[in-house]
Amino acid sequence: MKKYKIVIFTSITGHMSLAQAAKSFLQEIPNTKVKIVNLIENKFMWDLYRISYRFVPFLTKLPFEISKNEAILKQIKKYIIKKYKKKVLNFLKIERPDVIITTHFVYIPILDEIKSTSKFRFINIISDPITIHPLILSREADYNIGFDKYCLKAASGNIKKCKILPLGWLVRKKFFEQIDKKKIRKKYKLKDKFTILVCGGSEGNNTIIWLLPFLFFTKFKRDFQIIFICGNNRALEKIINRTYKTAAKFNLNLPKIIVKGFTNKIYEFMAISDIVVGKAGPNLIFESVSMRKPFIAISHISGQEDGNIAMIKKHKFGWVAENPIKASEIITKIIENPKILEKYKHLNKASKNNYNTGKTLVKIVKKMIN
Repeated sequence: MKKYKIVIFTSITGHMSLAQAAKSFLQEIPNTKVKIVNLIENKFMWDLYRISYRFVPFLTKLPFEISKNEAILKQIKKYIIKKYKKKVLNFLKIERPDVIITTHFVYIPILDEIKSTSKFRFINIISDPITIHPLILSREADYNIGFDKYCLKAASGNIKKCKILPLGWLVRKKFFEQIDKKKIRKKYKLKDKFTILVCGGSEGNNTIIWLLPFLFFTKFKRDFQIIFICGNNRALEKIINRTYKTAAKFNLNLPKIIVKGFTNKIYEFMAISDIVVGKAGPNLIFESVSMRKPFIAISHISGQEDGNIAMIKKHKFGWVAENPIKASEIITKIIENPKILEKYKHLNKASKNNYNTGKTLVKIVKKMIN
């Protein structure tokens, strides 16, 4: 019996999370090997992205908008093809996949160029839910899979409607599975009390720092604990720990904290938390929703994540509080009256929708290989 090959082309950061989410569902297809591949190696580009991610997310809107210009788009695609085509073709010559899935725009111009003369089937997963840049759409993919009707509007006039599937957002299967919360609390030496999860994303957004004076120097009426996930930002870890030590000299009622770096087990920390606070990246928002945890957005990357802010409000996924004073007020109200969170029972339906996105992807790929 033939064994089918599925290759998921991706890169680091949130694109990798999308790839892992797709793989977690596709692995259930019998006689199929699923491989995640990152062929993008550009240290300068990633260093630039890391700086904007951590320090100046509000400055990214200008290049985001300028790059939508048709002439500039052509130049970007031309550069991508020149830099990465040979590498992609060499990989495909060796692997010969039956199905190719992309979660990053760099592979799209190359695959669009060779699709008509190739045998593979091609699925492009649109890596932003609302604010969709033309670069992350494929004209030759069998399907572009996106969140809700926004992807239909973004592709209107450029891509055939039958190639756009508004299915929802892909989230790893682990976020839907039953987790032994007691065991997780014991593992991380935490108690069964109100818990706030503060996430800096894969690269550790520094907006978290603005919340530290409030979280560590305020004397709250109720006891609670905080989990900080700092991603790959070691400096952020140090700042949190140092601020906490300083606060301990003045505040005897400090909440218990744990500070972690990058982790692939964010679902464990979410499972034992009551609310999630962080940058409004799509994966973090939908992971929170999948575990039925209200989300508080304290920052976003201007341009590509503008729509995420509107999405949180429209779908009532939580709160938007990019001003640290406003964020502090919201968190205080929730700590003092956790019953506020009972209004978010509608997240059960949103969670189910996310799970069904993964199951539908499986059905689509099964049809392709059979």
